[in-house]
Amino acid sequence: MSKAGLISLFGIILALLPFFGIPSAVKMSLFVILGMAIAGLGFLVREERRWLLRALSGEHKTDAYTESDTHGQGYAETIKEN
Repeated sequence: MSKAGLISLFGIILALLPFFGIPSAVKMSLFVILGMAIAGLGFLVREERRWLLRALSGEHKTDAYTESDTHGQGYAETIKEN
């Protein structure tokens, strides 16, 4: 299940939790656990979105490189010349 799906599911459970017939101590524990899970997933979604936007705008640099021969040309440039 995706992060967005989990956030929605946890939100629905939190909305319906007061109407379940469970002891208040368990209910409070579930409120805290599910609330922290939603906050954590929200943070992950936010960071993933920021990373994606940086990658699309070109700010995100990759670790890819082109090997150079002794003349300072890249391998792809050497192949084009031949």
